[in-house]
Formats: sequence, structure tokens, C-alpha cells
Amino acid sequence: MKYGFFTGCTTQTDTYENEISARAILKHFGIDFQDIDDQSCCGTPIKSTKYEMWAFLSARVHALAIAQGFDAIATVCNGCDLALSELMHELEHHSDLRKKINEALAEEGLHFDFPLPIRNILTILYEDVGLEKIKKNVKKKLTGFKTACHYGCHIIRPTSFQRPDDAENPTKMQEILEVLGVESPSYPELLDCCAATIIGVDAENALTVSGEKIHIIKQRGYNSIANVCPFCHKQLGAGQDVAGRVIGKDVKLPAMFLSQYIGLAIGMDEEKLGLHLNLTGWEELVHK
Repeated sequence: MKYGFFTGCTTQTDTYENEISARAILKHFGIDFQDIDDQSCCGTPIKSTKYEMWAFLSARVHALAIAQGFDAIATVCNGCDLALSELMHELEHHSDLRKKINEALAEEGLHFDFPLPIRNILTILYEDVGLEKIKKNVKKKLTGFKTACHYGCHIIRPTSFQRPDDAENPTKMQEILEVLGVESPSYPELLDCCAATIIGVDAENALTVSGEKIHIIKQRGYNSIANVCPFCHKQLGAGQDVAGRVIGKDVKLPAMFLSQYIGLAIGMDEEKLGLHLNLTGWEELVHK
């Protein structure tokens, strides 16, 4: 399968380590992917206020990927994954939407019939690569890591169409981490939102929610967090300092992307994984 690699906006502006480590891991495991040329926003930020513009932007990504000969689209952001996946569901319920989309796409010489399959990096790692192959590539077990997984809302919901993992009992991140030697048990707050979706309208409440989740994770004895979404990582990783100030608690805890954990375990260079861009004090945990 030839994947069109879709980075999304947040990864390219705030969480470079997500893109760097994802590319490195996919290449290591021989996944066939190339960038979708001329890609733009998936439309997530405006879906609730400009519905048809969201549909056009999402369809444009699909149309570009189809025109460039890709079999599926690989995503490294939960919000992008949802936006690009939801399009087919919406087209089934809005018969006039496809016509409007194609009228707009025609100005660029593009056409859209049906969406391509959307494959989140978690899906690619779990299904295309597989636990056994990941395990065989491990050179250094990540013993001493007790990692709280954060799946993020958009990777498991809504349940009206297929998402990368189960809405009530997701386990794929934990299963991958465990073959790396990481201890990653479930915890009662596993499905709690990071509140990234309200950061633009109610920053204090958003940071209170994310700060309290990190604090609870620390109280439960975890020494690290694993994310697969750049929005979630901004809340539970890069935003720890300000979240801690908002709630008046120490919420400093190493937080890395799943691809970075895998890269460390298979012996990849830290800079190649973008760890030098991580702001959560990962060094002591990794080098102990």
C-alpha cells in the first residue's frame, strides 16, 4: 500500500518532533509513503462554523492524494484523522455536498468521487507493522518506564463510523508499549479529554482539565505519558508549565509521542526522533 503522508497544521507549527519521529519510524519499518504535494488544512478548526468549507478542505486532500496515485492517506494527528475520515459519513447524509465540493475543486483541475482510506499512525504501526515485528526490532527494552497512555477523543470517537481503536476500551497503544518493555496499565482517567478543543475559547478551564489529568497520572505512580496526537501533546506535554501554574501544582512529567518510545527501544538516535525539541524533561528518564 502506498500512503500519502498528511502532516496537518499543528505538527508543522508546534510539535515538530511528532513529524520527525513518525517519518523516522515509518521509514525504519519499510512503510511506503510520500508527502501529498500541495496539501493544506484538513478543515478541523472551522467545521463547527463553516461546515461546507471544512468539507471542501477535507475533500481537497483526498482529491490531491487520488490524483497523485496514493492508495490511502497516513495521518499523524487525531483531529486530521477524524476530519478526513468523517467526510464519507457526511456525504452519505448530504446529497448536495459532493456537487458543491466538485464545483470548487474544478477551479484547480481536481475532482472528488469517494474518499481514500484513512490510516492513523497507530493503525499503521499496529496493523501494517504489527506487534511481532516491532518486538523483533527492539534493541533496548524500556524497563523502568511506567507510562500512562493518552489516546485522545478523536482517535476513538464518534462510534458512528470506524475509528482506530475501541471507544470504551482502547488498548493498542498500551500493547505496543508493552512489547518495548514499558509498563503501561490502564487507569480510571484513561479516556478523560485533554480539553484542547476549548483552549481557544476558555484557556483557564482547558488548562485546568489538562493539568489535573497530569497531576492524577503522577499521583497514580506513572513516570511518563505517551501521546499520538499533537493537540493532546500540547495540552499534556508542552503545556505542562502553564497548566501547573493555573492549578498551582507540580505537573512536570516526561511526555513523548508513541513513535519516540518505539524509536528509543529500537536504538534510533535521539535527535533523529526529535527528542531535542521535547520540552518535558525526558532526559533523566531516558538516560537513567
